[in-house]
Amino acid sequence: MMRAKTKDLRRTMSRRGLLLAGGSVMFTSFLVGRLYQIQVAQNNRYRRLSDRNQFDMRTVPPVRGRLFDNKKRLLAGNAESFLLFITPLYVSDMRQTLQGLAKIIDLSEDQQRDVILAANEGPSFRKFVVRNDLSQRELARLVVRSPLLKGVSFGKSLRRIYPQGSLTCHITGYVSPITASEIDSNPELEKTPYLGTGKVGVELMQEDRLRGIPGRERIEVNAKGNPIRVLRDQDALPGQDLQVSIDIGLQSHTAKILRRGNWKPVQLGSTEVQHALSENSDLQAHIALGDDLILQDSKDRFVPPESGAAVVMDIQTGEIKSLVSLPMFDPNLFTGKLLTRDWKRLNAHPRKPLLNRVTSGQYAPGSTFKMVVGLAALEAGVISKNTSFHCSGDMELGNATFHCWRKGGHGLMNIISALEQSCDVFFYEISLKTGIRKIKDMAHRLGLGDVTGIDLPGEKKGLIPSPDWKLVNTGNVWTPGETVVSSIGQGYVLATPLQLAVMTSRLANGKMAVSPKLIKPPSDAPIFPPLNISPAALAVIREGMFKVTNGGLGTARKYNLEKSLGGMAGKTGTVQVKRITKSQREKGIVKNIDRPWVERDHALFVAYAPIKNPRYAISVIVEHGGSGSSTAAPIARDILRKTLEERG
Repeated sequence: MMRAKTKDLRRTMSRRGLLLAGGSVMFTSFLVGRLYQIQVAQNNRYRRLSDRNQFDMRTVPPVRGRLFDNKKRLLAGNAESFLLFITPLYVSDMRQTLQGLAKIIDLSEDQQRDVILAANEGPSFRKFVVRNDLSQRELARLVVRSPLLKGVSFGKSLRRIYPQGSLTCHITGYVSPITASEIDSNPELEKTPYLGTGKVGVELMQEDRLRGIPGRERIEVNAKGNPIRVLRDQDALPGQDLQVSIDIGLQSHTAKILRRGNWKPVQLGSTEVQHALSENSDLQAHIALGDDLILQDSKDRFVPPESGAAVVMDIQTGEIKSLVSLPMFDPNLFTGKLLTRDWKRLNAHPRKPLLNRVTSGQYAPGSTFKMVVGLAALEAGVISKNTSFHCSGDMELGNATFHCWRKGGHGLMNIISALEQSCDVFFYEISLKTGIRKIKDMAHRLGLGDVTGIDLPGEKKGLIPSPDWKLVNTGNVWTPGETVVSSIGQGYVLATPLQLAVMTSRLANGKMAVSPKLIKPPSDAPIFPPLNISPAALAVIREGMFKVTNGGLGTARKYNLEKSLGGMAGKTGTVQVKRITKSQREKGIVKNIDRPWVERDHALFVAYAPIKNPRYAISVIVEHGGSGSSTAAPIARDILRKTLEERG
């Protein structure tokens, strides 16, 4: 029995040993096979995964090109900025982490919500920008606590700054964070979402030249994602520095003169001004922009600075020396995350500070359009220098009566005296004889009715009407009365302040169809197409403009430029915004100063100087400023005086 038991035990042990040995062989075979699969068959795949764990690929943002004025003074530059990143992969509770950061630095609930949304939508291993404008003090507070801030890291970048503030806002424009639509159109921008792109102004028009080309670097990281060393593969190429034609000294003077107009500044802290501020919503909106200039008008009322536009242009090169649109805004507000309250202040402001009036403000040119009509009539042979018409104060045409601005009329007028005294009836007469088509053609040759091509976005075309235009847009035929109204720059006629400066430049130049330039060209001698207008006809128009400021009855004779600076020739314009009703006339409310601001006439003036060898042209529009003679002309004179005194 003992032998039988021993034999059974040996048989059982043999089976178990066989099973164990077989299992061991199978397990060993599996391990060998798996090792072969990992180390040999899938070697390349796991090597790539290992490299990804070892290196973090990052895009190196380029340094954005700077903007300078014509004397190399900085208009737009870059300042050091500190970035706060967070990597969702290493954060256990994103909301709690952000709330903890908010106790250390300024981090609003909206910002926290944006980060959480971005983290949920993007890959967990990608860093997200929490703040791109950390101060050095905030950075120091975070660095001290960095061992406790899992998934939080820091970086250094450059943010856009505008040292001239609002003074050049409509020229430089601004850079602000990249938008989703921009990323959709250019996916490469997603690699550097904390960088900004130009939204308006030169920043937008020259984005490709200013932005530069991003670089690339590999950052060696450990298992926790912390950087060990940086291996740079490709350096970023900085953007191109650009020089604009603006003279910041003249720009400052232009803004100062235009803002003040005819009124005198007052102390903001006086009791009277503070009382006015508490009751006047226009003043409140103005102060909310950060501007402390308050004026007192001729009725001793406290009012905001003037609104309008002024542009100075070199008639030989086309360079813009000054471009001011009022009111202005601070472009530095847009370089980071724009606060909702700041956007509301800008967007709801009654005088629209975001609008560049020089290029996008469209106004009836008023009597400044009379040079166009006179030149068209002279070139068509309808009149000569000595052709005269009698102005009795009005002109009958069918059932309508068209009045001259001067009650009782001007008497016998030729083209020169009609320009000097701005006689309306004379231009009524010659417009009917010349025809709207020839007037339209001359307007286009002088730069009206089309974009000028300046280096700024959003430029408007204005409008020079014609029978074809009216038929297409209204379905009605053109009438002679509309030609009469157009002859004094009203009715359908619209122009921008920049177009009026171009018109004046071409009249003064006389040979070339000069166009405006904001970016300084590489050559000092730009080539423009010929103007192809009769020199004799141009000489007659220039003589009339000379009489406006130098003649005994000229509408701007009180505001001529000093002879030592060569004098100036120009033309006034006053554009009615709202027709004075019979009731207002009976009440005696006919003066601009007696009407609400929005119902007052626009004041315009165009000029060139010096008279003998013209170099600069200017156009000025003061919105609801009243008379072009008493409001716009002295502003233009003071600006041209500064321009000529500082020319080099």
